[in-house]
Amino acid sequence: MSHEVRFSANKFWMNWQSMGRAQELDALMHAGFRKWPAAFSTDYMKTSELAPLEKWAAELRQLDAQTLIVIGIGGSSLGGIALKALIDAHSDRLIFWEGPHPSKMQKIAQIAEQKQTAVLVVSKSGTTLETRANLSLFRQFFPGVPEYFVTSEPAAIKDLGANSKNTFLIPKDLGGRFSIVSPVGMMPAMFVDYNVKAFLTAFDEANAEWEISIPVAENVAKQTAIHFYNLFAARFTGVAFWVYAADLVDWGRWLVQLWAESLGKKPHIAALPMIVQGPEDQHSLLQYFMEASNRHLHCFVHTQSYGSRDSLISSEIRGDFADKSMSQILNAQMKSIESALSAKERPVAEYMLSDLSETEMARWFCFWMHVVSYLGYLWEINPFDQPGVEAGKIICKKLLRGENVEEAVQPVFDLR
Repeated sequence: MSHEVRFSANKFWMNWQSMGRAQELDALMHAGFRKWPAAFSTDYMKTSELAPLEKWAAELRQLDAQTLIVIGIGGSSLGGIALKALIDAHSDRLIFWEGPHPSKMQKIAQIAEQKQTAVLVVSKSGTTLETRANLSLFRQFFPGVPEYFVTSEPAAIKDLGANSKNTFLIPKDLGGRFSIVSPVGMMPAMFVDYNVKAFLTAFDEANAEWEISIPVAENVAKQTAIHFYNLFAARFTGVAFWVYAADLVDWGRWLVQLWAESLGKKPHIAALPMIVQGPEDQHSLLQYFMEASNRHLHCFVHTQSYGSRDSLISSEIRGDFADKSMSQILNAQMKSIESALSAKERPVAEYMLSDLSETEMARWFCFWMHVVSYLGYLWEINPFDQPGVEAGKIICKKLLRGENVEEAVQPVFDLR
């Protein structure tokens, strides 16, 4: 099967494009790369490094582990969640526990009481509040469950019982939101029999196609970054990713973090990302996009093939859907919204994936890592840090320690 993503765009998208400055913008991207090298393009996991993970997976099989609970949040979970959605989004075999929500703990407890369980604790810094709190809570009720750790700072988690035998390392330069191509993403995927070797092989090949030395004319990741750069420089202030494959909605959540944390660095940058699920959000957000301010770019994402999961709908109930497959209906709905938005002079683009295989998805993740990084270079910002999130963490720790912190909001009224 051919693995490719077909990109299409309407005239309102392309009218803002000019490759006349390609050489100048490529130089800007090179300057950004020299200042802020992209660790994901060099420090990702290679297939030759999988042996320790394979040994870990074999150990879990010997323990007869039926469920793996991954305790982590943000970049420590979103990539793994996106991969799980491609395999079986609703399975209890792999559970991600992010925030300290009581309802989630109740679900975790029900599973841990019924199934042989192991825990994978993921924290790049080793100090993540939510992760340490959830682990502490889990141990209160389920002591003795096998635990494994993934981090860049093993010294920071020694107090949790981490050691050289149960700890796997994230390269220090590899940011959390890029860490799907490290034990962070590969260990949960391996537990549920995802073909991580095929995934990493395809990622390696894609990385070579889109890395910084490949010129704009031959580099679709650079071309895409320039497209977005030109559109945001015009008058658009946000991008809606319309995802018509339910399996890819969690990929969208991963992309939102990648985009927002990488690019939201300067007051002049207005490029808010959002995920719109098709066709569900046609019945909520579409009205706004059709007739409110024309400030958003619209990127549609779908796949040509669902394989054996696609079903034909019978003609038992009358309707235009009779004798059509589910994928045909979804595609028709997507095309109809593309046309409706185009009629309202909205910029519209479409990404059509050939399938949702490991090979295709590895290329898809790699593509957006490059696009977002190149867009950051064009804006002359560091796309690999996130200084804006630290202030809230500091204040939260002060509150939990009982220190005085001035309230940011004051009571105005009560709803009775």
